[in-house]
Amino acid sequence: MKLLLFVSPGCPHCPDAERVAKKISPEYYHNGLAYKKIRTRTSEGKELSKNYNIRGVPTIILADDEGNELKRIVGAPSENVLRSEIEKHLGLRKSLFKKLFGGGK
Repeated sequence: MKLLLFVSPGCPHCPDAERVAKKISPEYYHNGLAYKKIRTRTSEGKELSKNYNIRGVPTIILADDEGNELKRIVGAPSENVLRSEIEKHLGLRKSLFKKLFGGGK
């Protein structure tokens, strides 16, 4: 899974989003998470922004290994929100039902 962080210069909330993404993402590298910061004003950034229909920054895209969008977070998320979304999409979170009644792995 990929965590793509779209940022641009002069964005007041981008440093906060980057700080959270840089802090949280290494915790999940061993689960297959890859982190990439994308500057929207570079040629690669413009192309990826168009592909993912980025309309505002900061935007975090959680994508599968083929690049398909799984989740979009616009704005700077809290550590708990980002961690929760990563765990959910990596399949690391147990459902409330499983927590209460057991079952599964």
